[in-house]
Amino acid sequence: MQFYLKFVGLISVIHAQTTLDQPPGPNTFTPTPTLESSANLAPSVTPNIVDPTAPNAQEVCPGYIASNIRTSNTGIVADLTLAGDPCNAYGNDILDLILNVQYQNATRLNVKIYPKYLVPANHSFYILGDELSPSGKIEDGCSVENMFEDQFLEVVTGMVEGYNVYGLPEAVRGTFRLPNEYTQTFWNQLIVSTKYNEMNDQPLDANMHSVHPVYLETRYNTSTPNTTSTSHIVYARNLHGQEWILKPDKLIYRTIGGSLDFYFFSGPEPTDALAQQQLGVIGTPAMQPYWAHGFHQVRWGYQNWTVLQEIVDGYRDARIPLEAIWNDLDYLLQYRIFSHNNNTYPVPEGREFLERLHANGQYWMPILDPNVYVPDPTNTTDAFPTYDRGDALSLYIRRGQNSEEYYTGIQWPGFSVWPDFLLDSAHGFWADEMVRYHNDLPFDGWWLDISDLSSWCTGSCGSGRIKENPIHVPFKLPGEPGEINYDYPEAFDITNSTEAASASAASLSQASAYPTPMTTTGTPTVGFTSPTPGVRNLTFPPYALNLTLEGHSLLRQAVAPYATHNDPYHTTEYELHNLYGILSTRATYNGLLRTKPGLRPFLLSRSTSPGSGNLTGHWGGDTNSRWGNMYMTIPQALTFSIAGIPFFGTETCGFNGNTDMELCTRWMQLSAFFPLYRNHNSRNTIAQEAFRWATTAEATRRAMRVRFQLLAYTYTLFHSAHTHGTTILRALSWNFPHDPSLAHISNQFMLGPSILITPVLAPLLTSAHGVFPGIAQGTRWYDWYTLSEIHASPGQNVSLPAPLEHIPVHVRGGAVIASQEPGNTTGETRRGKWGVVIVLNEEMEADGEIYLDDGVSLEQEKTKIIQFTFSNQTLTTSITGSYVDTNPLSNVTIAGWRGRPISRAVIANSPRRGGDAAADEQGKESLRCDLRTTNGDQRQRQRHQYQDWGWDGEGLNWFDEHEDEQEQEGADSQTYECVGFEEVTREEGVWAGELVVRFE
Repeated sequence: MQFYLKFVGLISVIHAQTTLDQPPGPNTFTPTPTLESSANLAPSVTPNIVDPTAPNAQEVCPGYIASNIRTSNTGIVADLTLAGDPCNAYGNDILDLILNVQYQNATRLNVKIYPKYLVPANHSFYILGDELSPSGKIEDGCSVENMFEDQFLEVVTGMVEGYNVYGLPEAVRGTFRLPNEYTQTFWNQLIVSTKYNEMNDQPLDANMHSVHPVYLETRYNTSTPNTTSTSHIVYARNLHGQEWILKPDKLIYRTIGGSLDFYFFSGPEPTDALAQQQLGVIGTPAMQPYWAHGFHQVRWGYQNWTVLQEIVDGYRDARIPLEAIWNDLDYLLQYRIFSHNNNTYPVPEGREFLERLHANGQYWMPILDPNVYVPDPTNTTDAFPTYDRGDALSLYIRRGQNSEEYYTGIQWPGFSVWPDFLLDSAHGFWADEMVRYHNDLPFDGWWLDISDLSSWCTGSCGSGRIKENPIHVPFKLPGEPGEINYDYPEAFDITNSTEAASASAASLSQASAYPTPMTTTGTPTVGFTSPTPGVRNLTFPPYALNLTLEGHSLLRQAVAPYATHNDPYHTTEYELHNLYGILSTRATYNGLLRTKPGLRPFLLSRSTSPGSGNLTGHWGGDTNSRWGNMYMTIPQALTFSIAGIPFFGTETCGFNGNTDMELCTRWMQLSAFFPLYRNHNSRNTIAQEAFRWATTAEATRRAMRVRFQLLAYTYTLFHSAHTHGTTILRALSWNFPHDPSLAHISNQFMLGPSILITPVLAPLLTSAHGVFPGIAQGTRWYDWYTLSEIHASPGQNVSLPAPLEHIPVHVRGGAVIASQEPGNTTGETRRGKWGVVIVLNEEMEADGEIYLDDGVSLEQEKTKIIQFTFSNQTLTTSITGSYVDTNPLSNVTIAGWRGRPISRAVIANSPRRGGDAAADEQGKESLRCDLRTTNGDQRQRQRHQYQDWGWDGEGLNWFDEHEDEQEQEGADSQTYECVGFEEVTREEGVWAGELVVRFE
């Protein structure tokens, strides 16, 4: 099923030169021949799920009979034999199988089905390698029953009525909970149409850059007065091309290769099941360096080092913290990796720039693609040493089995080849190139793009044509003559009518001047291919996947399935295509270890699969500058929590198309609470750095202040994820698993167990709306900014004031959160004074913890965990570890206090350091506590008029305008702030020993 956005009013709008400054410096383009557009076409196929003539394997195939069943305390093993004549529906039936069921522990079940007789060449069923999971095996299979052929495996399972299933990334979807009529196809592709600007990367429900065959299911039991729930994870350990077909009463799993290898993880709660998956099979996520949690800025279109410095200075002048400046392709010579564009990015000037940047505690992250340009051997000026060094080691992917020729496709620089990262020599080559480049320009990490093995031509199109290099890809790129983007967000015409009218005219003029066909020329259609005994059809397998690109072919815009690796079994891309992302990620990770020994690698990868979180983070692709796309980043982020890749973010303000002030403001607020916080856009659109609009700058400063206040909390969450498999971004239903009304929530999310984010996700609004879960069970909620208590009814959709500079953030009662005064970078923030916020639950208690280390070392020599407990009017700390943090404690704030007023805080065990605090008769330090003025102690009655956005089955639309009446009950609680702690903090830091503070 496809969802399409339905927008309000005029969508075409104006190019930004009339409204915003452009980055300095002209765009320069070197004229090169262009590859013919026909090279990017391929024969079409008809996807099985829409082909009425396709055989139904459940009807025509006999299934299997179990025999020789052996049971034990740890599982079941049985022989499976085909129960009748082979049907060979989509491949050659495998006559004899083994069923192996293992009860691996109380919460993990593994079911494998694989051929009984394997020969070494039968590598469709087992892929050799060592790149994925902690156990050292590449993913190779799926799990339990039904159809088993050499190019088609199918499992059908019944589902409960109204089931709640989440996950199966990567796709851009309108909801977090998957529809019960839905198909998710997995085959990595970069979705680029014949006109780059018209369809780049973001079609809804499409197969994208990553494959994670895992879902979370939650089932609610409403038959008792108190609703309960149970959750489990299903993970199919198979990375061949595949489809998951959801129907109202069943789920169908189909894959075109491999074996069946299913893992089932029981909760009972969602967070339990997610932790079991990570701890038991795919591994826990890597600890990122502390500085990775700052704010990052990049644009395709920063033409030189001077522009980079102006962007850094612009953020400094606007008082917006900037952690790292990144480079897109602009810094490279003709897009060739590991090269220097000495006209615009000369090395000496770059070294000076990086010296200044690093001196300020800031970082540089350039882009890296895993394709290698092939130089024209007849043109000595076209020499490319990186290619030559790889060629000398014969380490590139080949055109086919027994072929000595490299597979040559096309990428940004022209005809290119790809390193075969199954080879140890390729890893060494990759690391050597990184070290060599770092010696010239000391980068701080890599942003690994196009790692889904994309090629914008069909087959090995460069074979025999290398003399034409450098050659242009078969479509215009953003920013080239005629490729200006005039699109703006939904509702832009309402508040910018003049610009919208100008844009509409400009767009029509451009379309007339540069006509581009919106559909490809006709290509032949390959009909159903009948299986041939003993032969696998890799190019057009009998079962056709429902791929998004026109024609649905495995050949489109990807290295062809018949391309062959250099391992002893000559494994093909048919088996390894969806694994190239993690193979190239592992090589890049290892290269960073070589380049920066002892430091945590910071790496962001476009293509991921199970286990990638051990190595890298991920961003959500080249999203569009639309309100609908911003809305959908929340479901996308939550699905990557299920996939075990919590360090996730999106292209804030949008990559494709022009943003506007309101959208960019709201998006900067939202992304401030995603782990990866990065602003990125294309070079044929307006500039969108956060300092471009005064309102956006102010909103960003406010949201970023909260982000930095929560850095210690967030970093601690990542440590817990790394050690225990817990999650960072969470659906509301994960923290409140027994409330079925939360099962569909996609417009709110939580940061860990305690922070609730309710963003504004539509234009022209001054209020946000959301629910406060757990109210019926006594959960207390507080406004983070004021610490005033929120009073709402159970299940109430509360309207929250949210003027343009404000994003509602709330904290759950029962938490102790330690924070530091925000600085201009995460490094400055780490040197700030500590504050402790105690938000009390219904029992007047709270707890929490923080994890401390040096923030950069791969192996930590010293760490520290401080656990906070507040009970019986006393805050106590329990400290484990020896890491030294010398920062003082500035204040402690208590919210939600009920009872006799607090007048002072007595520190029971801190040696006096001096200052104005007076010691009581027992020698204990006594500090003043003042009632903090908030709006929580006033009875308020608010009336808000607003419009809702939501999914109506056809797209994102306005719902009716209506009014919501909210009554905030008079608060019966108080907030106190106790100050002066820095005067009595130990010289070696507040966390040098246990702290006991009693409030009286």
